[in-house]
Amino acid sequence: MLNRLLWGNLCSRFLFIPIYDPMENKLNRRYAKFLFPGIVLIVVSVLYVALLTALPKYAGRVPFLAVLFLIDWVVYRDLKQFMLQKPAWVRFIFALFWWLPVSLLFAFLIGTVFMPLQEWNDWPRIYLPGAALIMIVSKIAMFAGLLPSYIIRLLSFIVGLFRKKGSYRFLGIEKFFRVTGMFLAGIVLFLMTIGSVYWVYRFKVHEVKVVIKDLPPQFEGFRIVQLSDIHLGSWVSTKPLQRAVDQVMALNPDLIAFTGDMVNYSTDEVVGFESTLAQLKAPMGVYAILGNHDYGDYTPWESDSAKAKNMTDMVAFYKEIGWKLLRNESDLITVDSATLLLAGVENWSATSRFRKYGDMKTTLSGHPYADLNILLSHDPTHWDAELTDSYTEFALTLSGHTHGMQMGIETAGIKWSPSQYLYKEWAGLYTYNTSYGGVSYLYINRGLGHIGYPGRVGILPEITLLTLSRGL
Repeated sequence: MLNRLLWGNLCSRFLFIPIYDPMENKLNRRYAKFLFPGIVLIVVSVLYVALLTALPKYAGRVPFLAVLFLIDWVVYRDLKQFMLQKPAWVRFIFALFWWLPVSLLFAFLIGTVFMPLQEWNDWPRIYLPGAALIMIVSKIAMFAGLLPSYIIRLLSFIVGLFRKKGSYRFLGIEKFFRVTGMFLAGIVLFLMTIGSVYWVYRFKVHEVKVVIKDLPPQFEGFRIVQLSDIHLGSWVSTKPLQRAVDQVMALNPDLIAFTGDMVNYSTDEVVGFESTLAQLKAPMGVYAILGNHDYGDYTPWESDSAKAKNMTDMVAFYKEIGWKLLRNESDLITVDSATLLLAGVENWSATSRFRKYGDMKTTLSGHPYADLNILLSHDPTHWDAELTDSYTEFALTLSGHTHGMQMGIETAGIKWSPSQYLYKEWAGLYTYNTSYGGVSYLYINRGLGHIGYPGRVGILPEITLLTLSRGL
């Protein structure tokens, strides 16, 4: 009898399928609407504990997932009023598709507990969370459109507490915002879908002139191509990567710098891409550093030795493709008696979410400062936190990491992305006036690849061409 009652409550409250139950009373009706979120709360709690043990890096995403569910539930209860007159099968399909995105994310996170992500096939690993994310962001846009109606409803309720006639319902206004929410959701869904099938591999070359005071004349017009955040685990084919390589080589760079995050989870992801990346060549060399994803911190390992082997394989990969990997190291490049110090620090972040592998003292221990000093540092928070105060000799720092959140607006003088709410500097060129009257530059590449959302909207995958010029 208890099982029958629970199933009846779920069907009638959750899927809109009316089931007559003579045992239902006023108390049941009052609390049945909280049954489904209560069950989800228990599942979320169990998942959080499981991930804390199996994959701590992902455990922090569970509370965010719970917030997404709460938004889903609030909007769903609002929209169901317009589905009551529909046939039962229509209501069932609507409910099924409504809860599919958050269910996919739950399934993805639960799957990571039982099977490491590096063992997943490419398509489910990339597109399972990707499809869910597209639909969830669309529903968040819907919630944003509906939010004013919720505020109006709350104010009406508060006013009603002090009036004998009860609260007001501004049905016309609420309907307007409901339509607005659905419109916003449709626009976002359309853009993110296009972004995953077209813009994701529409590489954009950003040509940037960097004016450096007292630049040695030997480096006038020196061309540096920067790549960052390739994330090979998110590519299912070498064809688009080959197009990017061809675009880079057509720029005739003097030097190529890669600023980290070659993979998502493990070095196994580089298999099949070696010959494509090995085509990148430059007269002064191809240099690389590691990003936060390159250390294997985002997937469980059978043992410490297995994780250590993953890093050994990463180092061997760079040797195979002919790139020089700088791990808290520097290299001195000479051009007609003028010297360039190219320093590469391991991942160093000012936030607690990422481990600090970098050590600037070790990085600079091999060489003194040169006529021109350039630093490769994956995380741009390093620039503000340490470099601008203690290492002002670097005329230029190259970073990546942010991806520009893979979505935003950069047109007609407008520069906006959700990334700016997480990072003070998130894409493009930034300057800092040093105490001795010079200028220190930071350039943040928007990334060539993608992770999480398998697409790009407004923030296209980037190939950067930096041309050095002498300033007065």
